[in-house]
Amino acid sequence: MATPVNCPCGTNAPYEMCCGMYHHNPGTAPTAEALMRSRYSAFALNDFHYISSTQKLKNAPKQSDADIAESNRETQWIKLEVTETVDGLEKDKEGMVAFSAHFKEGKHIGRLSERSLFKKIKGSWFYISGEHEIEKNTPLVKSPTMNVGRNDPCVCGSGKKYKKCCG
Repeated sequence: MATPVNCPCGTNAPYEMCCGMYHHNPGTAPTAEALMRSRYSAFALNDFHYISSTQKLKNAPKQSDADIAESNRETQWIKLEVTETVDGLEKDKEGMVAFSAHFKEGKHIGRLSERSLFKKIKGSWFYISGEHEIEKNTPLVKSPTMNVGRNDPCVCGSGKKYKKCCG
């Protein structure tokens, strides 16, 4: 997938100045929320090595890049909304980030809502676990930052026109 101009995480910052710098240097996200946003962007860009290198899962400690890629083969990530952040700042050792991530699988749209737990280990933040709920066939609520024309590039970074992708 082509590198998007705007970061998929929803900050409206240029990708290279936002999550791109963490993707190029895993382990450098300064907060739990920055790591969560960069992991979302990695899912959106199919950077599954970044996903596996920034997690220490209790239930699947040996999950590989290929396992993550297979479970996301049909998923196109469209939009991220962070709903709550508790702790997870640079001085903290643990943090929680709640979010909703809108996705598309085939012609179906859904929303994954999750409360993710993060832990700082030897100075780097890692995703530890999360409690999530998946709602299928949900309406995609457009935010003001998603006001794009039918012929504009899609906000998900696919390189396709909005009308042929998420529109």
